[in-house]
Amino acid sequence: MRALTFEAVIAMPRAAVWAKLRDLRSARHYVHGVTNIELNTPQREGVGASRKVFRQGRPPVDETVVVWEDGRRIALNIHDGERPPGPFKWAKFQYVIEDAPNGQTRVIGTFSYEMAWGLFGRIFDAFAVRPAIARTQATLGENMKTFYETGQSPVRPTGKGIPRETGRATNG
Repeated sequence: MRALTFEAVIAMPRAAVWAKLRDLRSARHYVHGVTNIELNTPQREGVGASRKVFRQGRPPVDETVVVWEDGRRIALNIHDGERPPGPFKWAKFQYVIEDAPNGQTRVIGTFSYEMAWGLFGRIFDAFAVRPAIARTQATLGENMKTFYETGQSPVRPTGKGIPRETGRATNG
C-alpha cells in the first residue's frame, strides 16, 4: 500500500470546517484539475453517498463514502463504476479533522492506494503515478485552507496544467 498525506491548519473552528467538508461537491473549489462534481445518489451525506468527479483531460471517477464520522472523518472509495480506476487495484481518499490551537482546525488528507499490473505497475507508480499524486497533494492543503477561510477558489490552472500554488506533501 502507498499513501501520500497533506496537513493544513485552517483558521476556523472544527464545526465550521466540518460544515464545509460535509458538502461532497465543494472539492471542486480546491482540488486542482477537478472541473465539476455531481452527486450520483439521492443521499447527499453519510456512508453510501456517492459523487462523480469530472477532471480536466481525464475520465471521470466515482467516489463513494465508506466512512463518515460526523464532525471528524470522511473516507471515500475511488472507483470507476464497479471497478477500481486504472492503474489501481484500489484507491481511497480520507479527510480527518481535529482541533488545533487557538480555535483552529487541522485537516489531514491521505490518498492511499495499491497499484495493479505487478512489476510494471510498481515502475509506473515510481515514475508517473506517485509524482503526479504528490504534486496534487502538495497544493491541496493550501488550496483547501484558502477556500475554507475566504470562500474564494484558489484553483486556477496555468498554461502548463500545473497549479500555480505551491506546498508540501509527505510520503507515507
